[in-house]
Amino acid sequence: MGRMPWRAAALLCAAALLSACSASPTRVTLLPDRSGAVGAVMVGNTHGQVGLDEAYGRAEADVASAPKRMQTGSREAFETRHRGLLDAQPEPPVSFVLNFLFDSMQLTPESRQMLPTVLDTVRRRLPTEVTVFGYADSAGAADYNLRLSADRARAVAALLRGIDPELPVQLDWFGDRSPLVPTAPGVPEPRNRRAEILIL
Repeated sequence: MGRMPWRAAALLCAAALLSACSASPTRVTLLPDRSGAVGAVMVGNTHGQVGLDEAYGRAEADVASAPKRMQTGSREAFETRHRGLLDAQPEPPVSFVLNFLFDSMQLTPESRQMLPTVLDTVRRRLPTEVTVFGYADSAGAADYNLRLSADRARAVAALLRGIDPELPVQLDWFGDRSPLVPTAPGVPEPRNRRAEILIL
């Protein structure tokens, strides 16, 4: 009777060891970002580590030994092997900047010309989520600029909801606190009179 717990423990240890030894190794592939830039990554465990710093560089690791670098792959081979996973990825977020006339919620002529592209992007991505950030330059008082930036964000949201009244649009506004172009207080700057639209 006293030996049963020991035997049970031994069987459990053996099962865990067999499970660990038979587990599939972890494989890591370093991918470039969408612009083609490549970073670096360290793959490590208690037995050691190996670095990857080239596109489609590969490493393999398991619980019993140090990670090892494998032959560098190719984009074509990676995409063929992982086509289902790649096709399931969401599109990357898209952002637009619309500018406003001085002390106004009216868009500049250049930004009005961008509107069809913005609206078409939202339509194409439905269902989607959109965030609109409103800003002002520092020409007015801080509290006035905050209200103006809120009104600008709401005006752009209203344009977007013209596509779909149920479109989820989050709003945020910053007044003159987050300028695209830093200026002294009281200085008008056309590039700071803006709304930024983030489309997920």
